[in-house]
Amino acid sequence: MTNNKKYSCIIFIIIVLLTIYFTSDIIFSKTLLKFIIDTTSNQSIQHSEDYIKNHVQEPSDELNAHWLRLIKHYVPLPLESGYGSHKLALLAALLLTAKDGGPVVEMGCGYHSTLLLHQLAVDRQKRYVLSTDTDREWLLKFQNNMSSSLHQFRFINRVSEWNSVGNDRPRWSIAFIDHKPGERRVVDIIRLINMTDLIIVHDSETASYQYERGLQYYPYRYHYTYLSTATDVASRTKATLLSNIKYLLELTINLKVPKQ
Repeated sequence: MTNNKKYSCIIFIIIVLLTIYFTSDIIFSKTLLKFIIDTTSNQSIQHSEDYIKNHVQEPSDELNAHWLRLIKHYVPLPLESGYGSHKLALLAALLLTAKDGGPVVEMGCGYHSTLLLHQLAVDRQKRYVLSTDTDREWLLKFQNNMSSSLHQFRFINRVSEWNSVGNDRPRWSIAFIDHKPGERRVVDIIRLINMTDLIIVHDSETASYQYERGLQYYPYRYHYTYLSTATDVASRTKATLLSNIKYLLELTINLKVPKQ
């Protein structure tokens, strides 16, 4: 990019931000607005990721700005309220568990979860991800383009095969629950309780899944309802991690991040 194009782009972004500041309901303080403008051209995404990891317990305009920046980078706006409503929870969890670099198991593939896991967990954080699904053709859409030693895929041919998913590792950093059949989800929520630090459960507003039968065993829980399709985040042992994820997710509410 030439310098003239680069400066034109920066000026355009500044104009957009100023317009938002004077016309939008999003809560931008002057300090926050200045920080976003100052960092638009010279701060990397890695800098924002590192800041979130190291300063999430220090609420500030700067933290708000970094979180907004990462949302814009990884999650298209306005926030998708249906199939992709879990994406913010997954983003927060990946950022806040990056230091331990632990593996992630995805039960149920999708354009929102699988792409984010590959982009952030695999490509950027160099973490192992296992993606699983009961639909072979659907699984191949991702496997054909993403399969590697760090990102492996497994076709689940029979419901009973879910019983062995995750058994090849003593511990998972994150387990994402969004698989079929729906009634199987609560079984795995219970089964994984001693195998994972954190679970993220999609469609948690759906009573027919009976999630509560499994989530009741997790002392630390958060029910995220900013989007119409709800997501639960839960842990048996990681109280601080759960609290920090909750803080970031509620920040999207406080900042009135646009949603569908």
